[in-house]
Amino acid sequence: MNDIIDGVAVDLANNVTETEEILSKTEDTKEDSGIDQDRVHIKGIPTFIGFKQFKKLLEKILGDVKSKKVRYMADYAYVTFENPEDAQKAIKLLDGYDYKKYVFTAHLAATEVKNLRAPTTKNTEPAEQKTARESVTPLAEMEYEKQLELKQQNSVNVMDKLHGQLQRNKIINIGKQGEFRKRLQAILPSPKTTGYRNKCEFTIGHDLNRDICIGFVGGRFSENRHFVIPPVNVDIVTPQMMAILKDTHDYVKETELEPFDEFDRKGFWRMLTVREFGGDVMLIFTVFPLESKEKTEEIQNQIAERFLNFETFTEKSYRVCSIYWQEMVHISDTPNFKLIGGTPYIYESLLDCRFRVSPPAFFQTNSQGASVLYSTIGELCGLSEKSETQGSGVPAASETAIASQPSGDVIPMETEQNEKEESKEQEPDGPPTKMAKMDSEAVPESAKPEETNVTTSEEANPSTTEDHGTILLDICCGTGTIGQCLLKNIQNSQKVFCIGIEMIAEAVEDAKQNAKQNKMEKCCKYIAGKAEDTFRSMKYHLPKEFDLRKSRVVGVLDPPRAGMHEKVILACREMETMRRLIFVSCDPNSAINNIVNLCRPESRKYNGAAFSITRVQPVDMFPQTNHMEWIIQLDR
Repeated sequence: MNDIIDGVAVDLANNVTETEEILSKTEDTKEDSGIDQDRVHIKGIPTFIGFKQFKKLLEKILGDVKSKKVRYMADYAYVTFENPEDAQKAIKLLDGYDYKKYVFTAHLAATEVKNLRAPTTKNTEPAEQKTARESVTPLAEMEYEKQLELKQQNSVNVMDKLHGQLQRNKIINIGKQGEFRKRLQAILPSPKTTGYRNKCEFTIGHDLNRDICIGFVGGRFSENRHFVIPPVNVDIVTPQMMAILKDTHDYVKETELEPFDEFDRKGFWRMLTVREFGGDVMLIFTVFPLESKEKTEEIQNQIAERFLNFETFTEKSYRVCSIYWQEMVHISDTPNFKLIGGTPYIYESLLDCRFRVSPPAFFQTNSQGASVLYSTIGELCGLSEKSETQGSGVPAASETAIASQPSGDVIPMETEQNEKEESKEQEPDGPPTKMAKMDSEAVPESAKPEETNVTTSEEANPSTTEDHGTILLDICCGTGTIGQCLLKNIQNSQKVFCIGIEMIAEAVEDAKQNAKQNKMEKCCKYIAGKAEDTFRSMKYHLPKEFDLRKSRVVGVLDPPRAGMHEKVILACREMETMRRLIFVSCDPNSAINNIVNLCRPESRKYNGAAFSITRVQPVDMFPQTNHMEWIIQLDR
């Protein structure tokens, strides 16, 4: 009996011990539940190295320890390994590592809490509907002078943000914040503040009462709220567009086909795009495809007959001359346009030029404002009738631009060269593959230092100096509007040639036809391709009287809202004779990264001399809204 009792006691004791060990392990697990055992957090990474350089440096430090995933965040990074043992080895190698006076710290990373969106549920609460006037034109109730004051202040704020980014990237010759602000000019107003939109995209859907409505989208998809607001009292929409909307609304109801529902993926009507240039109006009907081709053709014929009827001008106050059809299953689908009636193009006149516009072609949405924008670009390029250029082939900065340049911004050439060399020394191991070097352009003769005191006949008589002319590089030229507007009135009085570069082949064809229409074929050439590739073969596209080594090269870069690819920025820097670049942006905040990269000191990655910001000119292209255009003048 005693032996049995003793055995039970031993078993109980063993069970208690095992339980304590389990509890102890559980407590340890709780303490480490917020730590990833196979993921390392690295801090203290220098900001001047990029992702590729960091990965190469990481491989060099870790040796045989292989990483599984690298998440690079500029000055810190997260690295995931195959197992906890490799993570611990990596910490020993990385923690305290000294890289060009930057000391890394490394430890296990905290578990990342995923911010997963909760499943969307049916929202039964009544939506607070803003009017289209409040949503689309938030500044409509503000006097126009007050709108300009607000946008000027917004520009100051962006200038301060840009100054901060330039400072953080150790870019020189920007001065203090107050001095840097002086480069910002007063915003230029739009000649027209109401009814200025020449293009609007209207959604065909339902309003809050589930009635068919054509207008602007309200609500949020994430909140399961998607409705359409009628464009009532939206002053930027023209009366003719409103008349077209009314007739389209009536026709959609007559067809008894439902608008497309993004949630249920059912329905037919999606969107109506209206492009209006004076008497020329183009309609683009976007729909979800029907299974029946016969029904589709029937609707197309009805639309053409209804909207191309000449009686609409007297009876319904609108006139349409071109109608296109576009079927779209997903928003990301490649655009496809089918002409179902009228002319294939519409036309707009701007600064003595006439441009044809096809359905996908980009054109500034404020034609009168575009005249101000392009005229200002021409002045900053030195390509307007009142602009003057220096004999050396370098554009003469305007008095305003010179006055806005802080006196402390000019640096000796020797100092600048030293800083370039220092920057190269700071580059990380294994720089990225550089682009092919551009043709080496010689310094213009007039810019070379004098070797003797003898005065040549050309120096004694400047009028005999050969004029090598000006080459305008219109980068992202679209249909050629900027280049042709700039050269139209000076092509016979100045020696100029424009090369337009555009990736969309259809837009290049439009640009060529526009040059032919405007009788500018001899001074404009358009190339379909990437800018960085075209730059390398530029000399083969120029007439013989122009020379990349001696002609003045001015670039105009008008990228999409999100900004330009880094390869184009690098190509602009490597085009050594491009001494001036005019950067046009409809979203100044998005342009900051591109501008910073243009202004960085020369290095292994950023080859070519750095640009400096000389002048920033805001232009109000979008009255009654918070948006505006920036023209940024960069020189070197």
